[in-house]
Parts: sequence; structure tokens; C-alpha cells
Amino acid sequence: MSGPTTTPAEYAEAYASWHDDNPVPAAAETRLLVQLESLRGLSLVRRQAQHFLLSSLGAGERVDVAPAVEDSVERAVLVIDELTSNALRHGSPPASLHIGDDDGRWIVIVTDGAPGVAPTPARDRPAGQGGYGLYVVADLTAEHGVHYEHDRKLVWACLIKPT
Repeated sequence: MSGPTTTPAEYAEAYASWHDDNPVPAAAETRLLVQLESLRGLSLVRRQAQHFLLSSLGAGERVDVAPAVEDSVERAVLVIDELTSNALRHGSPPASLHIGDDDGRWIVIVTDGAPGVAPTPARDRPAGQGGYGLYVVADLTAEHGVHYEHDRKLVWACLIKPT
């Protein structure tokens, strides 16, 4: 996990990756759609996402999944948790989570009704005060970005499935 960036160039790169308008990668259709209502409801969202991700790998309800599968799903759930909590904390309703199941990857898209509020990585904040979730997302994903539409923003991330 990355901590605070140490140079202006590193911060500029992180800032640009979350502010430049990048279209959501083409993917298979959304396979899981969850409306985001409140931060208290995120524990259920995490469980739904975990179940979906395991099922998409053929693991279903098994408790004896391979360590690589378990690690990939845990990383994906962490990314989902960061993006959904950001949408609820910093965005505006309506907010939703979409997960696409594509060949070799999952595409996570979190929407909210605040296209004028860009995701902004924390800078020069003590680590104990939080705010470094966007760095975590960047570290754990193959690709990430944000796309702006007139009435919403779509924050997205691609996660590689385990083989």
C-alpha cells in the first residue's frame, strides 16, 4: 500500500490519474448492480460483492478456495469498499456499484451524482487521518480512472482475475 506521495511529480501523476477524463473500458455487461444508500449498508455490499466475485470464479460458497483466489477476491473487495465509501462520503445521490465480469478481469464502476467533485488523492496529511484510499486503489488495480458525464461521474477500476 502506498503512503503519501513524497514528490510533487508523484502527486501530479496520482492527481492526473483521478482527474483526467478516461472512458470506462469496454466490458461485458454489468453482472452485479447494487444501489448504494448509506455507509452503514456497505457491509452488505461487501458481502454481495464477495459472493459475486467468488461465484464468477466458480468458487461459489466453498470455504476451501485457493490462496490466490482468496487474495484476489480480498483485494477486489478492498477496492470496491474504497470506491463505494468515497461515493457515499464525497459524492451525491444516486450512487451505485456495477461489477462487470469480463475475460480475465473484473471491471468495477461506482457512480454518483456529483460530476463536479473529482476524486482527489490526499496530500500532506498524517497517515492516521486517512484519505489515502485512492492510492490503495491505484496500487491494487491494473487500470483505474474516472469518466464524467453531465449528471454523474463514473469512477472505475479493472482487477485481474486469478488464473
